[in-house]
Amino acid sequence: MRSRYYNKRIEVWQTAIEADGFGGNVVTESLLKTIWANVQTISVNTSNINTQLGLLDASNSIIVKTRVKNDLTWDLQLMFIKYRYEKYIIASFPTDVDFRGDYVHFIATKESNKASGNDLNANLNV
Repeated sequence: MRSRYYNKRIEVWQTAIEADGFGGNVVTESLLKTIWANVQTISVNTSNINTQLGLLDASNSIIVKTRVKNDLTWDLQLMFIKYRYEKYIIASFPTDVDFRGDYVHFIATKESNKASGNDLNANLNV
């Protein structure tokens, strides 16, 4: 293992539904763990990854490599990561590449901005 290979900090978050105290429910996000990782952007040469996952725009996706955490069970439905204060949705299940059990990697895609119709039409001159 190369020294300083895992040099970025990512946060692993999970969404949950909790009671709001007034008879309803509210969706909350809770931090599960902060871990060291190696984060890389997807290059143009990795087009096979793009077609396998159906990624239309690889500029918003990253490859994350991290050590195996025995106290962390990955759940793609509820979990996401934050890297540099941006929310990334986990697009592929974390896989053990060489079947050695020491590290996993997965692909995460940046959550899209939720622009309203007014925001989209702001540049039009009427």
